[in-house]
Amino acid sequence: MSKTKKIAGIVLAGGNSRRFGEDKALYRKTSDAQTWVEQTANKILPIVDHVFIVTNRRLFTSIDSLFNDSNITVLSDQEPFLDKGPLGGIYAVMSNTKYEYYLLTPTDTPQITTAIFAELIHQGNAYAATENAEHYLTACIPYCKNETQALLNSGNLRIRQLLQTINTQKYMFPNESPFQNENYK
Repeated sequence: MSKTKKIAGIVLAGGNSRRFGEDKALYRKTSDAQTWVEQTANKILPIVDHVFIVTNRRLFTSIDSLFNDSNITVLSDQEPFLDKGPLGGIYAVMSNTKYEYYLLTPTDTPQITTAIFAELIHQGNAYAATENAEHYLTACIPYCKNETQALLNSGNLRIRQLLQTINTQKYMFPNESPFQNENYK
């Protein structure tokens, strides 16, 4: 698979994992398995120019220590938008970079595939949906720092609102299982 130019990946890895019982980004299904954040980064790295993993300050050091690849950068949330969820993470990345498009993904969908990510990139400004749900955090969006900042400033932390603001279109996938986030072990 060839790399798509002008596209960065954003792995959203800053959740608190309350229901899961431990940090999902650092979770390993077995002792010799990669963490979920490593798995996710490795699925998108072949099809983007650079991967940004954005997390909270608490997890930053642990996640940063996992990566030595020059094509992967770990960032933490930035003032004044600390712990503001996915929008805070998107803002942190877009405040430090400017790519034409950004491929978004949470770190807690371990069944997601590189092929799904490639299809979203091919669609352009699109988010994943299935018959049963809309998966707003799995999307390919254009650079939208100003729109993200405006929502954060207004206190609106909903990713759906950002996608509506930038006219992101729904793209249907036939199978629900790759998009299932894991909230329980």
